[in-house]
Amino acid sequence: MSCAGKGYGTNPRSDAYLYSQFSSSIVTNSVTPKSARNCRKFKIGYPSFTPILYNLSTISSLSGGYSLVYVNGTNFLPNGTTFIKFGNYGYLPITYYSSFNLSFVVPLNAIVGNYQVQVINVYNGNFSPEINQSYPGNINLSNSITYTIT
Repeated sequence: MSCAGKGYGTNPRSDAYLYSQFSSSIVTNSVTPKSARNCRKFKIGYPSFTPILYNLSTISSLSGGYSLVYVNGTNFLPNGTTFIKFGNYGYLPITYYSSFNLSFVVPLNAIVGNYQVQVINVYNGNFSPEINQSYPGNINLSNSITYTIT
């Protein structure tokens, strides 16, 4: 009882090791319900390097005041490859907590106005084996959230 080409090991003690490759559902269109097992389809591919921005801990602050902003989202990368784009101020450094959380400090010299905040992942093969690179990194932009300085 296994999917074609999905046997694991030799001489198993039970069939329990085979169940991980099946997805189960109960078929109720007959008089006696029975389980229908289908082989799971594994999708082979690369993870997404495009960040997704869910929310900011605060979306406004006073001009000239210190403001630490926590960012929630997905697909944030470690080791200096994720930045915050804060309006026209360019890329701000971040504090990386996890692939879902990071923080940044609003520039103290930012003037009153609205700013689009985006998470930027710069992918330049930093998760691949080392090779000589002579091309710039790929920039992956998230959606944006408006931040207001009053």
